Formats: sequence, C-alpha cells, structure tokens
Amino acid sequence: MSKRVFVNYYFEVKYGQGTKASKYFEEIKAEALKLGISDVHMGLVEIGTNSLSTYVSLIFESADAFGRQWGGGSEYAVKSADWKALFKRINEEPTQIFQRKGSDLIYEI
Repeated sequence: MSKRVFVNYYFEVKYGQGTKASKYFEEIKAEALKLGISDVHMGLVEIGTNSLSTYVSLIFESADAFGRQWGGGSEYAVKSADWKALFKRINEEPTQIFQRKGSDLIYEI
C-alpha cells in the first residue's frame, strides 16, 4: 500500500468573517481537486492553548504522486501555471478575512 502525503495549511479566521472564509476554502478545495490532488480535507484544529485554527489539507495518494505533481515533477510542468496560481491564493489572500498561521508537510508512515 502506498503512503499518502499531506500538505497542511493553518488559518485563523477573523471574527465575523466565517462566511467569506468558508467560501474561500471551498474555492481552494475545488481548484486543488482540478489539479489532480486525490482529496482535500478541511476542519478545525487546536494550535497552542485554546486557539482554534482552520486547516486545509491537500492529500496526495502517494509520495510518487506528490513528486510528480509538486515542484518539478512531470505533471507539474504541464500544470505549473495553475499550481502557482493556487499557491499564490493560499499565501496572499487578504488578511481582513483570516491570517495564515502556518503550514507543514507530513508523510504517512
């Protein structure tokens, strides 16, 4: 069985901006799925003490799929403009809606 790869982004949604943030996260999910990512999960996670953050997890079916689709792989070359647009959206969205709190990359064991 192949091991999945998770690329996680964490955001703090500003007070009163939940509807706008939800719409944004659904758009990110749709864009990521169009690029061939096997799944996208979203939810809440606690970072620190009593500090809930929204997470968006881009899930690749295997390390091989991650390598092909991410930075420099054979599929990335074909879709590089779309990947760059997706990462720009994730990293540069307006801070009046939310603030990015971090990211990580996890290989399933």
